Amino acid sequence: MSNTQESKTEKTTEQNAKANTETNTETNTRKIPLQTAHDHQKSGAVVTITDTLSYQSDPLAVFHTLCADKENTLLLESAEIDKKHQLKSLLLTDTAVKIVCNGHIVSFTALSKNGENALSFAKQALASVASITGDNQAFTASFAQVTEQLDERSRLLAVNPFQSLRLFNQLKNINKHPFAVFLGGAFAFDMMAISESLPEVEDSENSCPDFVYYLAETLIIIDHEKRSSEVITNQFTGTGYETAKTAALARIKQIKASLCTDITATFELKAPDINSTVSASQDNTLKCDIDDDAFCQIVNDLKENILAGDIFQVVPSRTFSLTCSNNLNAYKALKQSNPSPYMFYLQDSEFCIFGASPESALKYQQSNRQVEIYPIAGTRPRGFNPDGSLSPDLDSRIELDLRLDKKELAEHIMLVDLARNDIARVSQPGTRHVAELLKVDRYSHVMHLVSRVCGTLEGELDALHAYQACMNMGTLSGAPKVKATSLIREVEGKRRGSYGGAVGYLTGEGDMDTCIVIRSAFVKNKRAQIQAGAGVVFDSDPQSETNETRQKAQAVISAIKEAEGKVLIISHQQRPKTIVNSETLQPEVKS
Repeated sequence: MSNTQESKTEKTTEQNAKANTETNTETNTRKIPLQTAHDHQKSGAVVTITDTLSYQSDPLAVFHTLCADKENTLLLESAEIDKKHQLKSLLLTDTAVKIVCNGHIVSFTALSKNGENALSFAKQALASVASITGDNQAFTASFAQVTEQLDERSRLLAVNPFQSLRLFNQLKNINKHPFAVFLGGAFAFDMMAISESLPEVEDSENSCPDFVYYLAETLIIIDHEKRSSEVITNQFTGTGYETAKTAALARIKQIKASLCTDITATFELKAPDINSTVSASQDNTLKCDIDDDAFCQIVNDLKENILAGDIFQVVPSRTFSLTCSNNLNAYKALKQSNPSPYMFYLQDSEFCIFGASPESALKYQQSNRQVEIYPIAGTRPRGFNPDGSLSPDLDSRIELDLRLDKKELAEHIMLVDLARNDIARVSQPGTRHVAELLKVDRYSHVMHLVSRVCGTLEGELDALHAYQACMNMGTLSGAPKVKATSLIREVEGKRRGSYGGAVGYLTGEGDMDTCIVIRSAFVKNKRAQIQAGAGVVFDSDPQSETNETRQKAQAVISAIKEAEGKVLIISHQQRPKTIVNSETLQPEVKS
């Protein structure tokens, strides 16, 4: 066979394969522009391969099917506050690069051959601003300590570990896909110490690093309002690009095969194991690191700081702990009982963080440069009847009591002012405003007073600058923020880790969406840490604040206890096949 005939045969075979790939399915591959081999071999760009999937209504079931106990994966979900309807779900099922920050040292680890190309780019990008040790499989970057002698703006603009995430925005987005660069992960509460002088404290059971982020290789996007699903794989250019691309196409094919049915996850009671023995380390007794009397004393001590003029408000916390033998089951139970605007399940190689948070940390949209904070302060338990059912009358009377409580209103307005100050630090003059004030949001066990503060980000700043300027949110620290955080460290005596930090994502387009890590659990070695705080002002009642911490933690505690007696069952239901004319499936290729 001549070279010309062989070429024609290969082309025809490829076209037929492409035309028949989607026969008898509901989806069609979205093709990408062709690039030259030279472009693919050069570092510094990302090519996105996309394919449509049949809509899946249960993201948790999809996550379980594709990831199970797979490390370095992430599930982000959202629900409408009032109706609790799902909005959008993001599933990071394969990570190219894992980025971990501890103090001023950031470690980068490639988790795939594709990730090695991204790592090579990161290493080059940081060479002039950090001390680099390692190779293209793994390296560490050490950043210089930012001097306290610099003014606020200079410290904000100085190179620091945030540059380890920011650098990926420099990747050339070949296909202009909004998720071509997707970083998902968590910031710890203690990240604040990289730019502010805080008392040294011991490590805690919550060992979340200052931040851990995953650079997505495979991402599934489910839009519940449009009832659509999409899988994307991001291929970073450089050595071995074609090999990585072949693996990516095979992965997409495997995902489509795994999701060709409607998948749902349900609970069933777990059959007791008569041969099992429970060790002391698996004792499921709920424990608390600070008892009620001690926490009341902490509140009284902090009120003295308020009377002395050190602070206006502060948010001490305590930690409840119990056994959690199945993290995904517990997350499902929490999601069912307490649907929230932000629901997350982060499965790291060292720990797991899951939660259903009512409160945004910081949200930024590049298209209009709007940055916003959603402060929540003021809490009441829901109005339940003695039999556990919800009483609409009692619930509304409790809401009225919350809205008229002078202490709660004063605390909330104080934190709205703090949010206004934070937003003003990074916004164009005259653009800061309060978009919503003193709303009431309801959740399974509590209701909250909420507001929303917005502004237009200054031209020389990005989302990470905004997060650095605003961390940590005043509703988890207090006011003034640095002094309040210092006092928190003094009374709690240890790192908070993930609690009070943020979980979310950044994109190469510049967008950022994060929530505060509350109503959450940090799980390591099958032991869950559930932390909850209370806002203390000058007229706080110590016992009421102590009770509030338990009320806030209760939704997560209840979910973990419920999940311990159940097993997750994944069901697959076949869809009716739709015959599709293969002529409509011919790919549209653009050069």
